[in-house]
Amino acid sequence: MPIYDFRCSDCDTAFQQLVRGETKVACPSCGARKLERLMSVTARPNGGGNAAPADVSRMGPPAGGGCCGGGCHMH
Repeated sequence: MPIYDFRCSDCDTAFQQLVRGETKVACPSCGARKLERLMSVTARPNGGGNAAPADVSRMGPPAGGGCCGGGCHMH
């Protein structure tokens, strides 16, 4: 069951919501339905047992900025 991040276009409230099937999502602050779905970080896998925890330190935008970490010299 996916949990999505949203931002309300009317009152700028950011929130998360569990969304199933045809769920109609509304802002919890003002009730508006004009929402922007935001990119969210995925949940860390459950390793179980003696497995080493997953390294998620590199998730997110490149440290140098730009589309490829600044390597294309366009930004």
